[in-house]
Amino acid sequence: MSKNKKNFVIGIGSAALIFFMGLLYLTVPAYYGLGEMANIDTNDLLLSALLVYSVVNFGEYVILGKNPTSENVYLTIVASFVGLVNVGLSMFINKSMNLSMSMLLFVVLVLCVKLFTIDYYHDRKDAYYYVEGLFTAIFGIVGVVTSFNLFDDTVLQTMMLGFLLILISVIRSSNVAIKSMLKSKRFLRRIKLK
Repeated sequence: MSKNKKNFVIGIGSAALIFFMGLLYLTVPAYYGLGEMANIDTNDLLLSALLVYSVVNFGEYVILGKNPTSENVYLTIVASFVGLVNVGLSMFINKSMNLSMSMLLFVVLVLCVKLFTIDYYHDRKDAYYYVEGLFTAIFGIVGVVTSFNLFDDTVLQTMMLGFLLILISVIRSSNVAIKSMLKSKRFLRRIKLK
């Protein structure tokens, strides 16, 4: 299997794992029951999402090896750090504020990592930084809006977590697919710009 195909398969597989976890979070209120949702601690759901995100990124790093930007390593560190901050803040502030602050911190730190990736492409005069910048802007806007709209309702919080995970997986799979297409000679031969 070529390196490009391996990157594509692993990238789509990891995005699929995150997507199914987001889908699970979206459907939890329907299966668990709206009356019983008050018993669920949404901070625990965030911690499990961060754990899966961290493991997926670390697994990609182990399987694919080091890429030039080391983005997977930094995203693993970010998810682990936000999980520790969430646990630490739970002793001092209420649950819904803790969840909102932790999600905002996660979005901001992921944006910082993505800005380093954009800078890497820009320094090498690679036009892919436009695509990376577009995906980063979409993630930033939706992530910040999502983290501010977490009211003290466990159903809404669970669904917002699921929505954010689905957004991450869609952006991730689109990014992997576009990179793979642009590196494929068979795809590039078919493009005829006039």
